[in-house]
Amino acid sequence: MRLLLDYAVRAIGALLAIVLGTASAVLEAVFTPYRIAGWPAVWLVPTALLVSLFLSWFARAATGLAWGWWLAAVPWFLVMIFAVGGTQEGDQIASSWLGLLVLATGGIGFVGPAAYRAGKRTTAPPPRTTAPQLAAPQPGPSAP
Repeated sequence: MRLLLDYAVRAIGALLAIVLGTASAVLEAVFTPYRIAGWPAVWLVPTALLVSLFLSWFARAATGLAWGWWLAAVPWFLVMIFAVGGTQEGDQIASSWLGLLVLATGGIGFVGPAAYRAGKRTTAPPPRTTAPQLAAPQPGPSAP
């Protein structure tokens, strides 16, 4: 029974990661062309980074899988790719520097921590053995 409950909680976490990754990308793509008092919505850049870092962590923690971050990243990237492609009206996220920056920082937020963990796992030095103990020098036949 406990194992079944564990699998159910992990499945709900995986579905939630997928939904949140999709919703995050849609909201970022929708708000990219907005202007507040003539200023572009530059707050989207740190928001995209922080949300993707959170979603990457959440997906891994909720599923208990090292590759769980893919569950949030794949829908995010798919929505952003379609947003870059544009709509029938000609709207596209890639038409502005802000849209490209949101795409880049959000992607870094997903891929960056995974690349760091992979690099740390493959380039870590082997565990050290205990250091040899140095003994005091023994006087030899030529010692005074």
